[in-house]
Amino acid sequence: MHKNKPSRVLSQKEMRSLALVHVQAYVNACHCQSRRDVLLALAHWQDVGVNMSDFIRNTRLIVIDENGKHEL
Repeated sequence: MHKNKPSRVLSQKEMRSLALVHVQAYVNACHCQSRRDVLLALAHWQDVGVNMSDFIRNTRLIVIDENGKHEL
């Protein structure tokens, strides 16, 4: 990506599509052999998502770029 062109936030539809691609890749990488295996893999994925959400919600985030320092 060019430095002069800022990136844009994906739309909700684009986010959902991207998430689906990665969830499918994750489940395939887990080599699930049964529905139970898939559900277990998805439970772990969900747990990581909950923990990440809690971290983002409760942590002060600062981005430093060529325009300076920005708090999220």
